[in-house]
Parts: sequence; C-alpha cells; structure tokens
Amino acid sequence: MVKPLLIIVNGLPGTGKTTLAKRLAAEMRFPLFSRDGIYETLFDALDCQNNGCPPLIGPSTFTLLYAYANSLLKVGQSLVIEGFFGRPELRSAEFLQLKLTSDFQPFQILCKTDGEVLLDRFLKRMSTVERHIGHHDQEWIEEEQNKERLLQGHLTPLSLGGTVVEIDTTTPYSFDYDELLKQVRAVQFNM
Repeated sequence: MVKPLLIIVNGLPGTGKTTLAKRLAAEMRFPLFSRDGIYETLFDALDCQNNGCPPLIGPSTFTLLYAYANSLLKVGQSLVIEGFFGRPELRSAEFLQLKLTSDFQPFQILCKTDGEVLLDRFLKRMSTVERHIGHHDQEWIEEEQNKERLLQGHLTPLSLGGTVVEIDTTTPYSFDYDELLKQVRAVQFNM
C-alpha cells in the first residue's frame, strides 16, 4: 500500500497558513483539518464565552487533530493539516507518534513573513469582527516572547523527515503557488 501524504502547513499566527491550506486542500482534493477550527468549534460547543474555558481546551485541540488525522491516514487517505506548531520539539514528537500508528509521507510547508509585516498583520487581525472571540490574541501578544517571535517572522521546521518547503508569505506574490503545487504533486505521484 502506498503511504498517504500528510501536508502540514505550519507557521506563526498571521502568516497566511489557513488561506494557503484551504487553497491547497481544494486543489489536491484532500480533507483539511485546522487546529484553530477545532479550537473554535470546542469553544462554541462548550459555550466558553459564558462558562469560561476548561484549562485543557488548547492541548485537547491537538489531541483531536491527531485523532482525526490518524483515522484518515490509517485507511490510506492523504490530507492537509494546518496550524501554529510553535513548540517544535513537542509537536515533532506528537507527529512521530502518529507516524508509528499510521505511516505517512510528511510534506511540510513552513510559512514565513517579514517580522514587521507579520506583527502589523497580527495586530490588525485581532481587532476585526471576523476573528473568533475564543482567541486571546491580546493576552498572547502581551507576553514579550510572543511579540519577539512574530518579529522573527518564522518558525523552526518540525523534525519529521520528508520534504520541507519554506515559503515567504509577506505579500501574495512573494512565492510561486503553482511551483509549490507542482512540488506537492511530484511527491504524491512519486511515492
């Protein structure tokens, strides 16, 4: 049996991961699971705005993300996962554990953006009505190391093996989407 392809779209908040992951999943006709999407669904289902958030809601979203991925990978279904995997040692270990139960071919797309542009994007996004109320962006950015992380503009790739492609998402024209799609298809058809 051919290994399924697991496309992991990773990057700091505001780097355009969600937009890219949606487009790529639609083009490849792969299911897409978003860490933030799971978080927002749980936040609403538990009525966290009125009841407060359980302390483990954040870690639970990763557990559910891997569980969903596992169920599809086990039957040979390729998919796209999108999220801010900001603790590379921990997240790498979690993905490697997933690989033990459902072997897959990893393809990481690491979104990076000029730090000043990224910080500006983040600050603008946190005050929009489109931003889900469950995100505590103000608290997150007030932690000094998080502002510094945004100003760096990039994350360390996960240690999973496979293909790692870094793309610059500073502007819509900073990277060649068609070339990225070719790279994904080349890996898919050469497995």
